[in-house]
Amino acid sequence: MTNSCHYCRGPIGASPCRGRPFPDQAPAAYCCFGCLSLGESDRAADARPRPKLDGFVIRLGIGLLVAGQSMIFGLAINLEDTTPAAQRWGVQGAILAGTLLVLLLLGPALIRNAITEIRRGRLTIEALFLLTMFGALAASLQSFISGHGPIYFEVVSVLLVVYSLGKAIGAHTRASAVAAATRWAGTLGQARLVDAGGRERMLDVGLVMPGDLIEARSGEAIAIDGVIRSGIGFISESAVNGEPFAVVRRPGDTVLAGMISFDATFRIEATASGTERQIDRLLEAVEQARQQPLSIQAQADRLGRVFLPLVMLAAIGTFAFWTLREDWSSGLFKAMSVLLVACPCALGLATPIVLWSALNRLAERGMIVHSGDMLERLAAVDRVYCDKTGTLTDDQFALVDLVTVGNRAHVQTLLALVEQQSRHPIARPFAALPRALAAEGYPRVLSFTAVPGCGVEANVEVDSGRVQQVRIGRPDWLNAAEANHLLKDAHAPTDHRVDCTINGKLAAVAFVRERLRDSTREALDQFQALGLPVRVLTGDTAERAMALSLPDTQGGMLPDDKRRVIVESGGKALMIGDGINDASALAAAHVGIALSSGTDLANSTATATLYHDDLRVVPWSIAVAREAMQAVRRNLLRAAVYNGIGIALAMAGILHPVVAALLMVGSSLLVAWSSVRVGISADPCACPGVAIACEPSGTDRRRLIHAMAFALQGIVFAQLLGLSGEAVVVMVVAFGAIGFVTAWYWQRRADLTHGLDMAYGMLTLGNLGMLVGWWADNGFAPLHDAGCCRCVEAMREGLLQPWMWVGMLVGANVAMRWLMRRPHPGSLAMYTGGNAGMVAGMLAGGAAAGWVETSSVTGGVMLAFAGMTAGMLAGMFAGTWLMTRLMCRTKVNQSSEAATRSEAVV
Repeated sequence: MTNSCHYCRGPIGASPCRGRPFPDQAPAAYCCFGCLSLGESDRAADARPRPKLDGFVIRLGIGLLVAGQSMIFGLAINLEDTTPAAQRWGVQGAILAGTLLVLLLLGPALIRNAITEIRRGRLTIEALFLLTMFGALAASLQSFISGHGPIYFEVVSVLLVVYSLGKAIGAHTRASAVAAATRWAGTLGQARLVDAGGRERMLDVGLVMPGDLIEARSGEAIAIDGVIRSGIGFISESAVNGEPFAVVRRPGDTVLAGMISFDATFRIEATASGTERQIDRLLEAVEQARQQPLSIQAQADRLGRVFLPLVMLAAIGTFAFWTLREDWSSGLFKAMSVLLVACPCALGLATPIVLWSALNRLAERGMIVHSGDMLERLAAVDRVYCDKTGTLTDDQFALVDLVTVGNRAHVQTLLALVEQQSRHPIARPFAALPRALAAEGYPRVLSFTAVPGCGVEANVEVDSGRVQQVRIGRPDWLNAAEANHLLKDAHAPTDHRVDCTINGKLAAVAFVRERLRDSTREALDQFQALGLPVRVLTGDTAERAMALSLPDTQGGMLPDDKRRVIVESGGKALMIGDGINDASALAAAHVGIALSSGTDLANSTATATLYHDDLRVVPWSIAVAREAMQAVRRNLLRAAVYNGIGIALAMAGILHPVVAALLMVGSSLLVAWSSVRVGISADPCACPGVAIACEPSGTDRRRLIHAMAFALQGIVFAQLLGLSGEAVVVMVVAFGAIGFVTAWYWQRRADLTHGLDMAYGMLTLGNLGMLVGWWADNGFAPLHDAGCCRCVEAMREGLLQPWMWVGMLVGANVAMRWLMRRPHPGSLAMYTGGNAGMVAGMLAGGAAAGWVETSSVTGGVMLAFAGMTAGMLAGMFAGTWLMTRLMCRTKVNQSSEAATRSEAVV
């Protein structure tokens, strides 16, 4: 496709990244720089007769090695002030050479793409990175030549490696997501053809024609759609319809491409050409849906177009402020941090990966959507309407009685021939009736018409020149008054009566019986669990539906009646159907899902097709769509929060450019990881064998806040201790890693006790508030080391400052009020006794730590922080427990007094 990325096959915007032309190949189009780098390496390798060691992975590996060594030597030379000038100059010269090597290896594609986009008048992420790197290189060169000022050559190498690695991982993630939907295609390209003489040969599946005999051996995938002619054994159908268990298939059974033979050799007669298989149609439908972005993606794109100019203004303002306050090199490096931390990669990844992952999950379970926005519409469904016959009930009816007038064999033959033309479930038992055909091929059907909601009519040539009109359908449509005279036996009220007339005269009265599908009851229960009311719309009588214990049924409905009910509902309706009489309702619904066993008209008007009869997949699909939309909004929120905090910290001069780049890549990888997991998290609410998250509302958002609170503690700690450079990186990475690991565990543990839930909130927002208050009490300046004794006194005096207490109480109460997994059973005791206990415990713990002599301010701060944290947690538990006991005793006393008063009145 012209609008698909050459590497990952995902959609690309109006301005793709263009590769270079190869011999006999036009320039390829890519969706991003990462795909461009990997795709161009693959094309170059394909174009060469012998591959050379210059692929993207090799270049990235060399860049990673050089950048790592540069950071080690740069850190050593910057921390050691006594290094001789000549030796310092030599080390920095070597780092400069390594930087130029990395720039040569990883920079050309980035530079070429950035320049191309700038010429088009578009400001891209690559341009921001380019500006940042060349700014760092120019400033370091000036300091290197003059011998004064900071030198950070290694920053350029690290930024190139980090950015290239992040883009490569993103490209691989997208390619993997797309490959999930097409994983069968690679194994289905060849088929083993058996000719008339029994000889076998392999050929391209595209050359297979209907009628060819194909062999599939044990363990092999079946490459074509067809009918088994020989062989009995187990076949896995999970790749086609999601059936988790292998089933036995025998001669005469239908099989589809993508199914796998477990333990037998099958010979299969192709019923479709190798280019018209069902799996090809499924993959094409998924591919077409993937090219249609969600409306929320357009919002993200608009946000990105506004965001980049604002970032540029923030960087310019940061450069001007810090240049005036300190010097131009300091202003340049802080402006670089703003540009790097604000890289909105998450905005670009948030929607596409979620969309591809969710569509692939649905395709794996047999739910094929016809448009990308169907996910958004499915997530918004607020009510469900279902057809009954052939949808909720099995598509195989049983013929329990057939009364005929006249020649029974002739009537049965006409019934079989006419109903063979219909795909309605009621037609199937009639199509299986015995037929009496003449040698000349008579009778034969000349014309066939389905009358929605009524039945079918056909013209049948019974012999040369003699045509009979056959009508089969509902008794009230045929209005055959004499039919009642044929009925001698009573039938169950749930049986369906079908009349047949030939040339306007009654010819037969039949009764068929239906039953619910095995999956219907569970599917209806799951709709209720999702909060979706279900209503059954059927052309049958409401009594039959009620006899099947179906909810809220409206019977006797014609096609226009079904459509009118859906239109007048005024909500976001989901309609599930299979017949011609459901087509208008499927088209009018917010989402229409047709069963693949239904009519072509129903499938063409629906927005999705279910390629099997397990109705439990429908509520599961709604849950997946909801989870996908939550993931998109969660990713956009993460990107907004991350960029807002990151830009603020960078403008304040807190973030080093390398730290900013690492945070940018980390946020992108977090978005990619969470996006590809849509639909695979464990959940007891989903249908068997399928997993959907049933977390409390907003759990993902609270997890992110807890993790970010931990990471911010590392930043504030670094400021309190007066750390700089690589020490800040270590502190932020350490606290950030602790935060994300513990937040993940906190979310996964649904059985977490209230006590541990409270403690975790204290360790995140409570501690963050305490540290920020401590920093504010010190005038937002680092704590200075004035000797061990003064350090001890400073710890004691710090407990008398106000903002530490204010910050702790605000953070702790925010965590208790909004960030717990579920409401605390004793909230009043927690807010009263818990707060009082935290204050007392923090005072006691901080005072105890202050009496311990330390040799440095770092040790004193760490000791005081640990003491106050331990005291705060102990006080919170003790205060909550004590207040709970007091409240319980008060209630007991009040109850006793009330009982005493009652006895006195008596």
